[in-house]
Amino acid sequence: MSATVATLAPSPRRRRRGQATTEYFLLVSVAVVGLAVAAYAFIPGFQEGVIGLTTDTRTLFGAGTSNGSSDAR
Repeated sequence: MSATVATLAPSPRRRRRGQATTEYFLLVSVAVVGLAVAAYAFIPGFQEGVIGLTTDTRTLFGAGTSNGSSDAR
């Protein structure tokens, strides 16, 4: 019976499949967030762009429509 259980258990290599890709994407995402924070802190034009994007987003979602969307019903 123990031989059957041993043959059904996945090998250590099989269990780790895809783990390297996930770890790579996590590392890249942390690097991108770090670069965005550094750019916001040290580049004035980047700050202005983020503030402008925030304002545009609030305007768009506050009204529920955008100019020229022609959603009159």
